[in-house]
Amino acid sequence: MKRIYVVTEGHSETNFVNKVLAPYFLEYGKILIPTTVLTKVDAQKGRMYKGGMRTYAKARLTIEKNLSSIKDSNTFVTTMFDFYALPSDTPGYKDSESITDPYEKVSCIEKAMGDYETLTNNVYFPYIQLHEFEALLFSNLDILSESYFEYDIKPLRACLEEKKNPELINDGPETAPSKRIMRCIPDYDKATMGVSVLEKIGVEALCQTCRHFSEWIDKLKAV
Repeated sequence: MKRIYVVTEGHSETNFVNKVLAPYFLEYGKILIPTTVLTKVDAQKGRMYKGGMRTYAKARLTIEKNLSSIKDSNTFVTTMFDFYALPSDTPGYKDSESITDPYEKVSCIEKAMGDYETLTNNVYFPYIQLHEFEALLFSNLDILSESYFEYDIKPLRACLEEKKNPELINDGPETAPSKRIMRCIPDYDKATMGVSVLEKIGVEALCQTCRHFSEWIDKLKAV
């Protein structure tokens, strides 16, 4: 069995890997192991805090720790970070600012992240989610509506009709996918119900509507 460590931005992505991606990839002979970015260590209280990636420097410590654990050719490392609110110190971020196409932007950053870690081209596959985790929920709004049947999600349907593509939903701090969902569904819970909805949608359906996500899944299948 091959092992793939997934360095995640937060607890929701970690739950997504555990509940959705890990079972899916078992059929392909791969074990996915999520690792949430370590953001703070309180030595006095003996506590570690994970999630909430404010700087890439913090994330890199977790990435390097996973890369250093590779002992054979059956172990790989990837990431799952949102492009929305990505820290400006992320490799390739400044170069991507002059690029208008969102897919080219994240490709530029992913390549720079890979190049930043020396001698890891064959084992490290950075992934940036366009534009954030919640975009995946737009792949099937009917299932989201079933889970929150008491709320009106017509604005979400209108948004998808306009954008056509879940990965392109991101107009700004107040109109990113998560902001849109929370305006329609104040009780929305990302880490539990959000992941539960994605579990019902399934990886194959997500791949059909989210091109960049699908490319990532194909890369992980190929290792």
